[in-house]
Amino acid sequence: MTTAPVPSNGARTESDPEYLVVGAGLAGLATAVSLHKAGKEVLLIDRDDSVGGRVRTDFDAGFTFDRGFQVLLTAYPELQRHLDLAALNLRPFIRGANVWDTDRFVEVSDPRSSLRGAANALRTTALTTGDRFRFLKLVVRLQRSKHLVETRTDDCSTGELLERLGFSQRSITTLWEPLLSGIQLTSSLEGSARLASLILGCLVRGPAAVPAEGMQAIPRQMASNLPQGAIRLRTEVEGIHNSHVLLASGDKLSARQIVVATEQKTAARLVGHKAPITRSQWHAYFAADEPPNDSQAIHLMPAQQGPCRNMAIMSNVAPTYAPLGKALIVVAGPTSHREPPIADAHQQLQNVFGKQTQGWELLKAGVVAEAQPVFAPGSPLTKKLHEQKGILVAGDHRTTPSIQGALVSGRITAAAALREC
Repeated sequence: MTTAPVPSNGARTESDPEYLVVGAGLAGLATAVSLHKAGKEVLLIDRDDSVGGRVRTDFDAGFTFDRGFQVLLTAYPELQRHLDLAALNLRPFIRGANVWDTDRFVEVSDPRSSLRGAANALRTTALTTGDRFRFLKLVVRLQRSKHLVETRTDDCSTGELLERLGFSQRSITTLWEPLLSGIQLTSSLEGSARLASLILGCLVRGPAAVPAEGMQAIPRQMASNLPQGAIRLRTEVEGIHNSHVLLASGDKLSARQIVVATEQKTAARLVGHKAPITRSQWHAYFAADEPPNDSQAIHLMPAQQGPCRNMAIMSNVAPTYAPLGKALIVVAGPTSHREPPIADAHQQLQNVFGKQTQGWELLKAGVVAEAQPVFAPGSPLTKKLHEQKGILVAGDHRTTPSIQGALVSGRITAAAALREC
């Protein structure tokens, strides 16, 4: 999509938009669509060649590769405001997980998803009898309330919360740590317990899922709600001065209100803030002639086994992710390095699944740098709006590091932009 040229001297013309949104990730799309639905003229620009920001999908040789191991928690309350979930053709994971039980994976799950998994939950040694009782108590509590930790001042690390709830070290090692460190991209369980409780509440109330056409189907659907010409791609921003956005091409764009909805480090540079600390994720995709099992649940891999925290057989969950006769397997984990730990991951997978992994073909691997902003214990669920005349900032770094947080931030920021103009 393109828009009419803008004079390089930065003078306002009839073609200048009322609102200019920088960054076509989920927060930027939510902002732009909210403004458009309010009857306002909006221009959304991004340096990449497609919308989505960190939510991107690649296709090659019949395989579907999301950039990083990403899933949509279908119980996020903000989704209904922004998405037609039925049109996304979602493929759900089983409500449960494969946990490491001494020498093998055992699928444990909600009885609504799998009776086999429910029976396994009663037998596995990964959970003590006390753990099973505490887990059921936790599920009931999360169904009644969104929060296990009500306020910022009560917040603590996720590890502290689990110990306070009485879970055994065995369950923390095999279940909680790989699950929550994989989601929060923390080295262990140092992330916010308040955020962890929100995530767990969503997992209790609805399954995780992926669109049949990959995670980028989400931002593509959102972009389809904007008029022709409202999105300009391959447009990189060098800086912002007053009501002008300075482009790498040397041109300028002007608007009554500017919203910076880029990833956190770029946003900090554009508005003059200190560069923040972020968290990264590594991932690797493998093809196999046969899947290692038939499970449609995530595999949780204890940290002492190696760098993989999560594994999923994507072709079991979404057959559209792989060509006929092939299985697609993804492994992922938090990282502070620039390269994925492929050799160590290979060894870990062989230790877990045996010689069959020798036939697995590495298709794609990488590191998603700055995959999430840091959300430390005591962080607010929603930060105060960035205060600078004519400029607002949106993004999951302003709320919670999640699709939910990005969508909420976009909606809140759009409402503030409408009030200011």
